[in-house]
Amino acid sequence: MQLVVVGGGISGLAAAWAAHEEARKRETSIEITLLDAADQVGGKAVSNRSEGGWLTESGPTGFLDNEPVLDELIALAGLTKVPANEAAAHRFLVFGGKLREIHAHPLKFATGGIISPLGLMRMAREIFVPGKQGKADESVWEFGRRRLGAQAADRMLAPMVQGVFAGDSKKLSLPAAFPRMAEMEQQYGSLFKALIAVKRTGGKGGPSGPSGTLTSFEGGLQTLLLTLAAKAPFKIRNRARVNSILCADHGQWAIDLGDGQEMLKADSVVLATEGPCMARIFEADAPTLATELDTIDHPGVSVLSLGYPPEAATHFPNGFGCLIPRTEKPRALGFLWDSRIFPDRAPEGHTLVRALYGGAVDPSVADLSSEELKERATREICELFHCPVAPVFTHETRWQNAIPQYNLGHLGRVARIEAALKIHTEGQGPLQLAGNSMYGVAFGKAAARGWKVGQQAVSQPAMV
Repeated sequence: MQLVVVGGGISGLAAAWAAHEEARKRETSIEITLLDAADQVGGKAVSNRSEGGWLTESGPTGFLDNEPVLDELIALAGLTKVPANEAAAHRFLVFGGKLREIHAHPLKFATGGIISPLGLMRMAREIFVPGKQGKADESVWEFGRRRLGAQAADRMLAPMVQGVFAGDSKKLSLPAAFPRMAEMEQQYGSLFKALIAVKRTGGKGGPSGPSGTLTSFEGGLQTLLLTLAAKAPFKIRNRARVNSILCADHGQWAIDLGDGQEMLKADSVVLATEGPCMARIFEADAPTLATELDTIDHPGVSVLSLGYPPEAATHFPNGFGCLIPRTEKPRALGFLWDSRIFPDRAPEGHTLVRALYGGAVDPSVADLSSEELKERATREICELFHCPVAPVFTHETRWQNAIPQYNLGHLGRVARIEAALKIHTEGQGPLQLAGNSMYGVAFGKAAARGWKVGQQAVSQPAMV
C-alpha cells in the first residue's frame, strides 16, 4: 500500500506517524511519503534561533497539553515538555488606554475596570436569560450580546476572538469556532450554571474549551515537528509543491508535482495543507470541491518580534500578554511578552515582545512596509507601556494566509465539502482532509485530526 501525505505541519506529520503506527499494529505493509512545499517541516509552527540568544516564534506560542494525540507524538519524538512560566497565567486587556488584568476571581474581575457597573449587572442576569431557540447559526458576538450584554461582547469576547482567530467576532460562527460555549448553553441553559456544574464535579475548562497547561519545548515549538521528521520511519520530500491530485486507474491517485517531475501514484492520500492550497490542488479535477474550500477565508497576519535591552524590563508586566479591542488606539491586535512566558527566549535580562497585526479586522496592514510596521509597533509599545527604550533586535514574519476563519455558515460549508469529497472519491482509494481549515484551529486539534485520518488511511480498504 502506498500512502502520500501532503503537508509538513503538525497535522500532516501526525497523519504520517499514525498511518505508520496503525500499519505496524495491523502488520500491514505500507510505503509512506510526506510531501512538503517548504524547505523544512513545521507549517505555521516556525521557531527562529537568532544570533545573540533570541528565540522567536512566527506562529503558535505553544499548545495546551490536553490533547492525548500530542502526548503520543511527543513520546514518539522522545522529547520533554517545557511548561510555561507561572507568569503566563496573568492575562491583560487594554481598556481606556490602560492595561487591566483579566481576573478569574469574581470580585477582582468586578473591580478590574473592564466592565462598568451597569455592564456587570447585565452580566449577572445571564443565569436568567433563556436558551437559544432554533438551529440558525449565530455569531460569537451575537451570542455574547444575548447572554452577557453588548458591553461584555465588545470588551471581552471580541478581543478573545482576535487572540484566537485574529478574527471578527461579528462574523465568526459560535458553534464552529467555540463549540464548547454552544454546548454549555444547550446542556445547562446558562454559562454560569455550566461553570458551577463543572466546578462541582471537579471538571476543568471553561466556555472557550478544555483547560490545560501552556507548553512548548527547548528550542521552541517547531522542535517537535523537526524531531518527528528526523526520526520518521517514512520518506519526507521538502520543496515538493503539489499542483493537483487526479483520479488514476485502478482506484489510485496521481499526484502531480509539476516542472516535468514524475507523477506519484498512491492508493491513499491525506491532504493536510491550508484551505487555499487545497482549493488549488482540486481545481482541475474537482471544481465544486475547490470552490467550497476557497470560500474559507484565511486573512494575513504580520508577526513582529522586538527585543529590548535590560533597561526596558521594568516597563513590561510579568504576564502572558495583552489583547487590544478595536475601540482602543493601538492598531496591534495584541502584544505577547514571549520572554516572560517561556525560558530561554531572550539574552539574560532582555525582554522579547511579539506584536501581532492584521487579521480579519485589519487586512490593510499588509500594505505597510517593514520599516513602517516596525515604526508603528515601536511607537505603540512606547505609548502603551511607557517604554522610551528602542529595541535592539527585530524579526518579522508575514503570513499571507494565516488563521482560517470559521465564519457564519462554516458547519454547513464543511458538510458540503465532505459531500463533494465523497462524490469525488467514489470508486477511488481513501482521500482524507486534515489541517486546521475546517475542524479546529488549535495546534492540538490539528494534530488530532491528522492522527485520525492517518489511521483511517490504513484501516479503510483501498481500491486496488
